[in-house]
Amino acid sequence: MSSRNLTAGLVALVSLLVFAAAVVGQPGRDLLAPEPGAEVKAEGLRLFEHVDAVRVTARGRGVASVDQATGVRRPATEIYQYDDNVFEGFYRLVDNVTNDFLYEMEFAQRFRLPEAGTVEYAVACMARTQSDTSSDAAFTLSFYSGAGNVPGTLLAAFDVPGRLPDAGSYICFEIGGSVAELELDAGQVWVAVSWTRGNPFDNTKLLAVDEDGSGGRRAFRGRNDEDDEWERWQVDTEPGVYGIRLAVDHPDPTPDPMPDPDPGPDPGPDPDPGPDPDPDSGPPTGEGYTDCVPETTPLVFDGGYHVRMCYETSEGAVGEGKAGIWASGESGLLWFFTRDNAEVLIKVLDGCFFNNHRWVYVAPVTDLAFNLYVVDSEGRTWPHHNRQGDTASTRSDNEAFPCGE
Repeated sequence: MSSRNLTAGLVALVSLLVFAAAVVGQPGRDLLAPEPGAEVKAEGLRLFEHVDAVRVTARGRGVASVDQATGVRRPATEIYQYDDNVFEGFYRLVDNVTNDFLYEMEFAQRFRLPEAGTVEYAVACMARTQSDTSSDAAFTLSFYSGAGNVPGTLLAAFDVPGRLPDAGSYICFEIGGSVAELELDAGQVWVAVSWTRGNPFDNTKLLAVDEDGSGGRRAFRGRNDEDDEWERWQVDTEPGVYGIRLAVDHPDPTPDPMPDPDPGPDPGPDPDPGPDPDPDSGPPTGEGYTDCVPETTPLVFDGGYHVRMCYETSEGAVGEGKAGIWASGESGLLWFFTRDNAEVLIKVLDGCFFNNHRWVYVAPVTDLAFNLYVVDSEGRTWPHHNRQGDTASTRSDNEAFPCGE
């Protein structure tokens, strides 16, 4: 194995025209091995147009994968995503001595699973330069274990027949097929994307990078020629996160009661009626509100109070509120895009000694449209909503849920 070091250095180009002029004639270059100690760097490009996401079906490569049982994909329990859907850079690996693209390059991002689960799908965002004459964007999607700063043991690998029809554009591929139903253990898992350089070299694809995103470790490696061994993994220390996402269905042996989007009139007397927190907990129908319905339960407080939340961005993207920053038996934090950025503080406090009710406090820090529900063990629902573009209001209710007899 070569002793060369891999480092992630971002080369910022003024425009794609400058890049095209710099690499003209590369296919005829003699690919000599670089001097010992030469670096391999991550080259950055910009000025790509976004193309609508497409779904592709991956083919298993004979390692630890199971074919999808049905053609219907269930909503994922948890979507692990560090990017904000906006990519400022696009990376591929080049040799620091010859400036040639490596024969094969691989970028990996680490996710931490709180419990075991089944993969629903994965996402990889790839780009094609304006000078690229080939729409073929085939790549390999791999899963690795590894509790350290770089990937460890290969768990599964899949061939993905991606295509980028428009030059100067990028696409986020939603990858199903054999990827679905892959079982993952709790703990750290690395999801990696690798591909070979194009022929001619201008046809080499790139991986999208959100340069102002944060969260999760990243690493990359490459090999200079087809017969070479892979270089060792190198930690990527540049700012940002890769355009790689993972959707996992975590098992729930005792499903929680779902919030009723429109409970309507009570069909029968309540054994302990108390005050009704909201006769219509369904989403408002006015302009700016979202009709999303949360599918997951990121927080469960003492007494069986379940918190669910969904949001919608101004571009129409819908997501789920996620926990994992901090929580106790009475309060917790939710995040939307990155685990480091809390969006909502919520409390469900035991006020039974004072007024025979549970108290709910919500403090959102967002201007996105959202629907938030607190549901008790009997299915009673306490809602809070926000309209797109409005700074969400805090809300407190000292009679949110009646206590038992």
